[in-house]
Amino acid sequence: MKALLLVAIFCVTASLAAADTHPGLSGTVVDANGDPLAGVTVMVYHAGVKFGYSTFCPSCYIDCGKHAITDAKGAFKFKDLSPDLWFTLLAARDGYIPEITQHIDPFKAPTVTLKLATKPAVTDFSGTVRGRVVDEDGSPISYAVINPTGLIIGKGSTYGTVPGLEPISVSNKQGEFEISYAKPTPKMLLEVEARAFAPKFAVLETGPERHAVALSVGGTITGRLMQDGKPVSGAQIGLIAKDGGGFGMDLKLIGNPYEVVRIGTDEKGNFSIPNVPAPVDWYVYPTMDSVSSRGAVSPIGVRISKDEEHVQTADMVIEPGLYIRGTVIASDKKAIEEGMRVTLTSETVWDSQTVLIGADGHFEFKNVPAGKYAVGASVRGYHENTPRYGPEPFEADHNIDNLSITVYPNVP
Repeated sequence: MKALLLVAIFCVTASLAAADTHPGLSGTVVDANGDPLAGVTVMVYHAGVKFGYSTFCPSCYIDCGKHAITDAKGAFKFKDLSPDLWFTLLAARDGYIPEITQHIDPFKAPTVTLKLATKPAVTDFSGTVRGRVVDEDGSPISYAVINPTGLIIGKGSTYGTVPGLEPISVSNKQGEFEISYAKPTPKMLLEVEARAFAPKFAVLETGPERHAVALSVGGTITGRLMQDGKPVSGAQIGLIAKDGGGFGMDLKLIGNPYEVVRIGTDEKGNFSIPNVPAPVDWYVYPTMDSVSSRGAVSPIGVRISKDEEHVQTADMVIEPGLYIRGTVIASDKKAIEEGMRVTLTSETVWDSQTVLIGADGHFEFKNVPAGKYAVGASVRGYHENTPRYGPEPFEADHNIDNLSITVYPNVP
């Protein structure tokens, strides 16, 4: 799930306000020539807290989903936005390629300019997917975001950013969308996400026919983080499919390659993750960076079997974790430059810790949950002699004192 289940799970709830001043955000939408564009829908797409961890998913704030239509001068404006949040905006109009902004702090950038590129008229549909996003009752879903994830080129599957492939599409009021590739292709893999629905992968054939993509609401996972019988607020909770998998030949899904979802605990230690795809087995876990100063918690397995299912996990309890100590050694015997780092990466969930390497080459990770990990060093001017897919994973079920990493000078 790109940037993140994604980072793209949708719900409607109240946003938090950290100050009495509620900023506005205004701007202009122009075309490739810099001329103003009227009739463009600009939507508050995502939001997040400027500091700490958000207790809501990126589109769960009341500000998210607000719309404005540009006037004859291409202008739009949003009033009374939450002061403690950053925002991303999405601009869309038929005949143009949609645009999503980077994070915007209205206090620092109260005005923005968005530029939309013209979408060429399609007469040959051999490289175009035409779709319609609907709910389970067949009603259209507008402002769904469609991300092209892969397509067939020649006899093979290609994934990620592809030259000539439109980067994004947004469904209109009828739920309709189109995504085009500059050359003929038989089909595309799309990830479709919409507010208040679970994200979904769909493989659609190209051509003039319009294919329906039906979204469901998914399930909800809730839980609580505790330590010494007291709730832990301000920690970050991650959610990732047990069988994360990936993508194979002929646009086949391997497992459930949704992106990680991260959300914060509230003042009572509670968290709630809505619109979770089903039927899928998941891991729920506090991220190491957010709790390692306190202790560690191993991931909990959770299954969402059907839509509208609500699963309450057992309390996750922070307890003392393991430590992993070691040394980074330069093969040429030179001292490690100050500011270099070592990263510990979980092989089970999407989680990692990064620490500085000491002047003597030593490093230490504290409060590590038991599990399978890989450790890699980032030292300027050096590389590890590791396999193509990175450092070899190892099992950490006890404290480790003597992990050794050798780095080698880069060859000019």
